[in-house]
Amino acid sequence: MGKAIISNLKFKKYVGKFDPAVFGQKLDDAYLATKRPDGEMTKYSFSPSTIGYGHGNCPRYWYMAFSGATFVDENSAVNVANMAVGTQSHERLQGLIRTFPEFVEEEKEIKNEYPPIRGFIDLVMNYDGETVIGEIKTAKQEVWDTRQAEMKSSANHMLQLLTYMKLTNAKEGFFLYENKNTQEVLVMPIQMNDRNSKIINDTFDWLCKVWDNFKDGDLPVIPDGYTKSKSPCKYCPLKKSCWAKTADEGSISISPMDVSF
Repeated sequence: MGKAIISNLKFKKYVGKFDPAVFGQKLDDAYLATKRPDGEMTKYSFSPSTIGYGHGNCPRYWYMAFSGATFVDENSAVNVANMAVGTQSHERLQGLIRTFPEFVEEEKEIKNEYPPIRGFIDLVMNYDGETVIGEIKTAKQEVWDTRQAEMKSSANHMLQLLTYMKLTNAKEGFFLYENKNTQEVLVMPIQMNDRNSKIINDTFDWLCKVWDNFKDGDLPVIPDGYTKSKSPCKYCPLKKSCWAKTADEGSISISPMDVSF
C-alpha cells in the first residue's frame, strides 16, 4: 500500500466527536479519488515528460503501451498531493511570466512523426528574434539544494527540455525550478551545444529503435536487473500486466535507455 497522507502522525485514543485519524483517512481517500481511473488504454506516441524517467526507460513498457494494456496508477496519496502542488506552481508562475514582453505562448502542443512524439511546452519565449524554450519544475528542499549546488537538472528533465528544443530548432532553453518549501526560484540556462545535441540524438535513435521494434511485433523481454518490487517497475502503471504469470515473456532483448550523462 502506498504512503498515506497521515502516515507520520501518531494519535492517542481520542474521545471527542472529532476523530483526527478518521479525518486524515478521508483526506487520504479524497486525494486517491482524483487519480485517473485504472483501465485499458493505448498510447500512440512517446511522451517527453516520461522519456528518461523510471518506466519511460523500459522498451517493454513502451511496446505494451503502444499495443494497448491495462494501466494502474500506483501513486500514493502523498504522490498525488505533490503532483497537485506542482501543477498549482506551474499555473501561478505561468500567470506571472505571461505578463513578460518576451512571452509568446504556454502549453504549446508539439508533435513529431518519427519517432512519434507528442507533448506540451511550458513556455515559449522570444529574445531578439530567437525562440527560447522554458520548462517549469518544482523540487523539495534536498533536491533543490542539489540543483542549486550543481546547476544541473535530472536526466529526465533534461531529455524533456532537449526534446522540445530539438523539435522547435531552439538553440537556447531554460529550467525554472521552484523550491516547494520556500518558493525561491532557480533559473538554469541550457544551450543546444555539441554535448546536448549528442544526448538528444542518441535518445531519438533509441526511441526509433523501440518504435521500429513495436511495428515489427516483437515484444521485448523484461530487462536484466528489473524486479517488480523496485524502481522502475515498482510504480510502473503496467507492472501488473507485465509481471502477470500469464504475461508473454517476450522474444527480443533491448537495453533500457541510457541516462548516465
